[in-house]
Formats: sequence, structure tokens, C-alpha cells
Amino acid sequence: MTGQDMLRKNRKRTRVLPNLLTFGAGLMAFSTCTLVPSQLPPTLADAELTTQFVTVPSNQAWVRAPGAVVVMERGLLNSMEQRIGLVNHTAAPGDNMLVLRARVVEGQQQGRFRFDEFLRRVDGLPAPFGALKPGDLFTDADELGVFFWAENRSGSSTVCVLGLRRLDSTMRQLPGNTNVMDVMLRNCVNGDVEQAIEPIMAVNIGNLASGGKTASSGGIRMLSPLAGPTP
Repeated sequence: MTGQDMLRKNRKRTRVLPNLLTFGAGLMAFSTCTLVPSQLPPTLADAELTTQFVTVPSNQAWVRAPGAVVVMERGLLNSMEQRIGLVNHTAAPGDNMLVLRARVVEGQQQGRFRFDEFLRRVDGLPAPFGALKPGDLFTDADELGVFFWAENRSGSSTVCVLGLRRLDSTMRQLPGNTNVMDVMLRNCVNGDVEQAIEPIMAVNIGNLASGGKTASSGGIRMLSPLAGPTP
């Protein structure tokens, strides 16, 4: 082999070596990337799936709930939830309860109850109101503003009521640093609508910011269904 032939062979080797080094470095970089999982911040849906309720003393309930049998609470992302079990003296299936969702809402969305959004957060409406639509709700008002309700009767004396409403920080003090609290009531009683709807009325769910005193309850007044909640 001549000196020129050996020189050409060495040049070929020097060309291959950098290519192999480059490929090896890329392979190591790829392996390093695949070994480190991406860390995504938790979502509200994640928190709702993983955060359990804990029982708290009845005097820590966010609203006045005479006859409450249990008060449970959990903290979520930028929000809090409390569920209050109410006594049920009827044969109607399901539990009587108040569901309270306090959270931070920005801008103009603060003042209007969002029906579909709330239902997603509480896993739908309780029995016997599972198929109810926003247009099926009556609209009413008391000292704390507008609320929405529906009734279902069974037998000669049992009436079940579904009540929905939104409170904001101008109406009463809210838990934590939240500025909105959505409230849902399911209550079945052996009595009348006024008795069933009472737990969601102003006398029980808060005190007026203007006077700092507990508001008195008003009677049921039928208002236009056109003023119903936003779907």
C-alpha cells in the first residue's frame, strides 16, 4: 500500500468517527428526555376526583341548617365545597342535602348562576330531579335576590323540592377568599313547598351585607320563567 493510499484510508476513518459521536450524543439526549416525565399542574377535575370530604362540626357549617345530621367539607383548587345532610322523614329515595360550592369567579360571570357548569361540578341533579332542564324551574326572589326551584309530589303528603341559587360577597361573607357561592338544595318533606324550600331561603343561608343581620324569610312568589338560570 502506498503512502497516498494510507492517507486516503485515514481520512475516511476521521469522517466516520465524528458522525458516530454525533449519533451517540443524540441517542443519549433522546434517552434522557424519555426518562423524565412531564409534570402538568393538577386541574379542578383532578382535585374533584382525588380530594375526599372530611366531617366537620356542625357549628362550622357555612349556612344555618337546623336539623343537620352531618356536615362534610373539602378544599379544591381555588374553591371549597361543603355538603350538609338534612333529616328525611319521608319514604322518598335519596338524601336530603345542601350542596355549597364557594369559589373565585372573575368579571361579569360573578352575578349569574350557571346551571350546566354547576351540574358538572356536583355530578348532576339528585333524584327525583335527574331529567330536569333550566326551563322547568320556577324563578323567585327573597331578600338575598333570585333563586330557582322545582317541586315533585308523591303520595298524598310528600313533596320534594329542588332549590338553586348563587350568592356573592356583596350579599354575605363567604368562606375563604372566594367571591361566589352556588347553593343547591334537595329536600323532601311531609308537608308543603314553603316548608321544603326553607333551608335555601335568606333566613338560613346568610346575613345581608347591608345590615349585618340575618334576613327574614319571604313567601314563595311566582315570577317569570324567562328570568331563569343561564344554561
